[in-house]
Amino acid sequence: MKSYLKKVLESNGIDPGKVCINSFERNFEGAMNVEWFNRDAYYEAVFYKNNLEFIANFSPEGALLEYRQNLALQYLPEAVRNIAQSKGEIMNCVMKNAGNSLEYELIVRDKDLNRFLIILSEIGKLLKEAAL
Repeated sequence: MKSYLKKVLESNGIDPGKVCINSFERNFEGAMNVEWFNRDAYYEAVFYKNNLEFIANFSPEGALLEYRQNLALQYLPEAVRNIAQSKGEIMNCVMKNAGNSLEYELIVRDKDLNRFLIILSEIGKLLKEAAL
């Protein structure tokens, strides 16, 4: 039990550097429970803000490359919701913001209980569909 609590209270030891931390704080003020990961070409921060989980990617120079946010279904744009619901029941939704371009990654289950990943633009254009 002590080792679990220690892990929860301490970071994972990844230091993205001051420039990334400053950029993170400017972009996600008020974030909580931040955990950093060193990926091959970028740093990834996993955190919570306003009771929602986020994942943000930063270049080593501190530029925000993209972020993803779990999104409640009621916040989906109508066009996105309509296209997704025409394919089945929406099980999960993640909004991706990369370069101020929004995409929605949804897991949808059809009437036969088959699950699909669909990616839609912010205006509801189907960008990708794949069986899971």
